[in-house]
Formats: sequence, structure tokens, C-alpha cells
Amino acid sequence: MKRWHLASPIALVLVLAGPAAAQTAAPDPAPTAASPAAPDPAPPARDPAPPPTEPPAAPPTAAQPPPPPEPAKPAPAPSPGQVTSKWTTTLYGFAELDIMRDSTQSFTDSPGNGLIFRPDVARVAYNKGRTQTTARNSRLGVRMSAPETEGMRASGNIEMDFMGNQPAVSEGSFVNNGTFRVRAAYAKIESNYVDMLAGQYYAVFGEQPFFFPLSIWFFGLPNQAFGRTQQLRFSHTFKSDAVSVELAAAALRPPQRDSEVPDFQGGLKLGVNAWKGAHSGGSGYAAVDPLTVAVSGAVRHFRVNEFAAAPTTTHTANGWGVSVDGMIPIIPAASAKAKGGALTVTGSFVDGHGIGDLIGGLSGGATFPALPAPSGGGATPTYTPNVDGGLVQYDSSGRLHTLNWRTFMAGIQYYLPPNGRVTIGANYTQGNSDNITDGLSATGLTKVMKQSQFVDATIIGDITPAVRAGVAWQRLEQTFGDEHHAKNQRLELSVYFFF
Repeated sequence: MKRWHLASPIALVLVLAGPAAAQTAAPDPAPTAASPAAPDPAPPARDPAPPPTEPPAAPPTAAQPPPPPEPAKPAPAPSPGQVTSKWTTTLYGFAELDIMRDSTQSFTDSPGNGLIFRPDVARVAYNKGRTQTTARNSRLGVRMSAPETEGMRASGNIEMDFMGNQPAVSEGSFVNNGTFRVRAAYAKIESNYVDMLAGQYYAVFGEQPFFFPLSIWFFGLPNQAFGRTQQLRFSHTFKSDAVSVELAAAALRPPQRDSEVPDFQGGLKLGVNAWKGAHSGGSGYAAVDPLTVAVSGAVRHFRVNEFAAAPTTTHTANGWGVSVDGMIPIIPAASAKAKGGALTVTGSFVDGHGIGDLIGGLSGGATFPALPAPSGGGATPTYTPNVDGGLVQYDSSGRLHTLNWRTFMAGIQYYLPPNGRVTIGANYTQGNSDNITDGLSATGLTKVMKQSQFVDATIIGDITPAVRAGVAWQRLEQTFGDEHHAKNQRLELSVYFFF
């Protein structure tokens, strides 16, 4: 992948502003009629791996041979606070086209953990398919690093895509006029003692994005530990020839702002440097990484208004989660360019209470029950919760409890000989809740999903060093609270231009 390296932030502004000032803005595409059948949840974005490592640049050519070098002069020792490097700026990203055909009309381009329509409730939408195209996952990022000073290396990253939340608009407008949104925006300081990250980035929980599997499905996969949010993180990596150990601790945006308590997360990641293999996350290019295992966790607090139309008090509950992850090369790879024949497996196990937002917004469709009707008649009052759905729940007796989820993932990726330019992969995930149906009526059982199973098979390869394409078959099956099953199958084609 080629990137643009600019000498300074000022140069970046000139490069971006110059063409824009000389061109006339193109008109927006005209909207078309909306399709009322599909729900329009806020879609999570697929995350191809972080931008792939670029090959070394070829040396520049010249018409005349260079003059002989002058005798080397010893550089003076830097004084405290002296600048030891220059500003650097990297512009990166990709343009992406996705074409997908679903067997039902349950989803927009990004299914996430959304519910499949039930055949006994939405017969037409379940039995008729849907074909969609989108370029909304195209991405643009700017990464900058400041001069090193006093042993500290400062950098920053802003990354955007077009998968932002949109109001109720026509089908054509939803697809063609994707909303620009923030994916990542953070400052980072690295030193020999501790590293600090402040801003929006992937959660520590699940040690994201290192363990992401190979897939062209829009991340997160069903039942995958996935999410980005604001945080203040401190970490340090202990390095040796044999192993590397990274410790991290962070305070993140709380899952409920009215709880007044941040989300606390921590993780430990161990890499065995002598055993390395090829590893692709999402649809990105492969890197060569050491065998790595990790354990991470989260603790959180909820304070929810009492189950009443006009609450006068609150009830509290605590949540927690643990994630165990691994990336294990079965057949190692010599390098990112010589990875033909390499075989790698990935895996994850998650267990927790009140952590649906840490699993790609997994809620199972849970909502708060209706308040009881007044004994003397009249309109039934409405309960307005002060917490997002799918994390905690009041049962019919007014008892507050967290919603529990247990998930696991297993993936495999094989790089075809001779050079690994074509990769085949497959994943299986499963998620279960043991208490999402507690206290629900017969009608309530039909509206929540207590188990989901997902499987996909992908083949992806390089057409040129900058263009990749992949095709995949994906199947999602869900079991509702009344033991009813629903399934959706998707065929997908994706094309990427990386820069």
C-alpha cells in the first residue's frame, strides 16, 4: 500500500486545499423512494485491519550519478529538550464497493447483531430477498507525529468514514449520501516508561483490533468483542528476544452516563517472538505477527431510574466481563511477502453481565416491559429509561438485573502458495444469553433473541499491489425466546483500493 508522506502539517493543508479551491462542487445524487421493510439501526462499521504495512519505497533515480559523499561529521549530543526528529504526516485510507444479496429483507448493508425478521410475523419480508450496494465503508485517515522531545514521542490520528447515523431518508439517499463520522481521534505519547492514549479508539476489552479475524462482513461480526469509544489509557510493553508482554489499563466512557462511574478496563497480552505467522484482520493486507494470547476484562456500574412513570429513586447494578483471545500460527510465514502456505487460527471467548455494548451492541432485542395499567382504568403510563437497551432489565416485578452474554469465535485463514496473494478463510461464532427471557410473557418471548450462530467463508486476493477483491458466503441463524428459529444468508462481493 502506498501512502503520502508530507514534510509538515502545513504541506498537508496546501495539498488538500489546492484542488478543492480549483474545482466546482458536484451536485448530490437525487433521492429515491425508501424501502419500509428494513429496520435502520445505527450500523457498526466493518473494520479491515489497521492500514497494512507498506513495502519499502524504491530508491529514486537520477539522470546523473550523485556526487561523492563528504566526510562524515560527528553529530553533537542532544541537549535536554532538544528536537531529535521532524514532523511527519501520513494520509491513508481506501475506497470500497460492496455488493450483497440477502435471502431476507431484514438488514441494511451492516447487519451487526440486528434481529432477523420472523417468518410467522413478516412473511413477505422473510421469504423475499434483497440486493444492496454501498460505498459507505470507504475511509480516510490522517496520522501525524511530532518531533521527539525529552524522550517522549507524540503522535495523533484522525480517521473518518461514511457510516454515520442518518435520519429517516429515502433508500437512494441512505446509500448514496453516507454521513461522514469519526472512527478514531486520539493523541498518543510514547516513552521508555509508559505510553498514554487519550481520545476515541478501540476498547481494551478483547485487545482490539489485534485479534480481528479475516472477513469481508461489516465488523463487528455477530458475537464479536468490538467497539470504539473515548478513553484515557496507559500501557507499557516489556520486550525481550523471547517474548513481549503488554499491560494496559484504561478509563472509558461509561455505558450509562447517569451512573457517574467510568468503565474500567485492563488487559495483558503475551507474544512469543520466535513463532510468527501471517495474520489478516478484516479485509486488510496480512502482517507477520508472533503467536499471541491475551486476557482482558471490564468492570462497570449502572444506576437506573426506578420502574415507574415518575421515578423518585434509582436502583443499582454492577456488570463485568472477561475476554480470552488468541492468534496462533499453525504453519509459520517467513515474511509478509513470502507467506504462501501459511496457516493461522484465531479465537475468542467472552463471558459477562451487562456488556452487550462491548460485543458490537448485542442486545437480543431486549426492551423494558410496559408499566402495569392503573387499577382504576385510564391510559397506561409510560416508563422512560435513562440507560441504553440491552444492558440491564427490569422484570415484571420491578427487579433490576444485568443481561448476561457468553460468546465465542473461531477462525482460520490459509495463504495459498506460492506467494500468498490469495487467502481463504472461515469463521464460526456463537452467542447465548441465560437470562434474557426471565420474567417475560408469552408475547415478550417472541420478541427477544437468546442465541445466535454465524458462519462465513471468504476468499480474498490482490489484483494489484493497491487493489484487492473478495467474495464471501455468510449465514446467520437466531433462536428466539419461544424457541422459534430464523435465518439469513448473504452473498457478498467487495472491491478495495488502498492508498
